[in-house]
Amino acid sequence: MAGLDEGRAIAERDAAAYGLDLDTVLSVATPQRAVRVIAGLIGPTVEFGPVPAGPHDMATASASGTVGRLTAWREGVARVIVCAPVSLDVSVTVGSRRIPAEVDLVVRVGLTGRAAVGAVEIDVDPITPADIDADVRTRGVGGVFLRRLGDLDAEIRHHVGVYVSTLLATPEAVAECRIEVA
Repeated sequence: MAGLDEGRAIAERDAAAYGLDLDTVLSVATPQRAVRVIAGLIGPTVEFGPVPAGPHDMATASASGTVGRLTAWREGVARVIVCAPVSLDVSVTVGSRRIPAEVDLVVRVGLTGRAAVGAVEIDVDPITPADIDADVRTRGVGGVFLRRLGDLDAEIRHHVGVYVSTLLATPEAVAECRIEVA
């Protein structure tokens, strides 16, 4: 509890330095707002590819899927974690052979609200492979080969991380990270 109290005291000092109080920051940087904004940026479906994949880019991969219901919660004082579940159909082509995979993902996005001049700004954590849980299912010998030698799970985490990071760096996303307050 002492760590949370200390974190709150630091956040209150930081907000006061910009003429705001911590309650204003917290009332603007809510888990509900984070879900609404990120859901709006992602949309109900995702699609990417073809992209080079595997060792020495010896394969190409494409994916399409649906986004589930996003959830979020406050972690600590001013930090919010958003979880985006995604179901993907992935297709990997090696030479002339196409290998399908079904993937269920949960992507975690960390956000931290902080006071700024006349606004609350949201800092977005970089997306790393550790922020992405992936349940990858393949069938047959080709699928086993792809998962073991091609490290399919790591490739999926990498490409999803790039996709989400690119999405969160768009001008629309950056604009959503600054909320004017009176």
